[in-house]
Amino acid sequence: MKMFYFTDAMCSWCFGFSPVIKKLKENYPDIDLEIVSGGFSPGSKQVVDPEYRDFLEYHWRNVNERSGQYFDHAMKFVSDTFTYDTEPASRALIVVQKLAAKKDYEFLNLMQKSFYSEGKDITDENVLGELAKEIGIDKIVFLENFNSDESKLKTQQGFQFSKQLGVRGFPTLLTLENGNVKLISHGFQSYDTLKPAIEDWLETAKVSEVKAGQSCNDTSCGC
Repeated sequence: MKMFYFTDAMCSWCFGFSPVIKKLKENYPDIDLEIVSGGFSPGSKQVVDPEYRDFLEYHWRNVNERSGQYFDHAMKFVSDTFTYDTEPASRALIVVQKLAAKKDYEFLNLMQKSFYSEGKDITDENVLGELAKEIGIDKIVFLENFNSDESKLKTQQGFQFSKQLGVRGFPTLLTLENGNVKLISHGFQSYDTLKPAIEDWLETAKVSEVKAGQSCNDTSCGC
C-alpha cells in the first residue's frame, strides 16, 4: 500500500515531524512511503535579515516545544549570499532517489539536521555533495547529476505533482487510489495522534481490496 509524504528539507515543521515519520516507517513496514519534495519556497530570494531571523526563531521555538527537535539559533548558514531557496535541497533529494533510492529518507534527515542543528548551508551544492558522501555516494557523481537538466526537470515535476494533488503545506501525508486523493494528515502532529488515521486508512484499504475481488447478485457470488 502506497502513501506519499510531501515534505521539504527547509521546512521547520517537517524537521519536527521527522521522528514521527521514523516511527511510522518502523511500525508499518508494509507501507510503501514515497517521499516527495513538494517545494516550500523554491527560487526564493528571501534573505535572513533581522526581521526574518525573528520570524524563523519564533517558529523554531514552537517546533522545538512540540517535537523536541534541537535547533541551533546561531544560524551559521546566514551569509551575504544566502537566500531561503529550497530548490537545491529538493533537487539533492531527487538525485539521491536516483542514485541510492533506499537512502532517501536517511539523506532527508541528514539535510535537516545539518541545516537546523548544525547551521550548514544546504542551498550550497558543495555542502550537499559532502552530505551525499556521508551516505556513500561519490561527490563528483552526485554533482554531475545535481547539475543535470534531468534532475532540474524532475524537481520541478515534484513541485507540480504537489500542486496537482492539492497539497497546501508541509508536512502532508496522503494516498492516491484510482485517481482519488485521501488526506491522511496535514501539518505537524504527534505519532499517537497520527496512528488512528493510519489504522483507519489501512482498514479501509483492506476492505476495498476484498470488495474489489467480489462479484455478487441476488443468488450467488463469484470472483
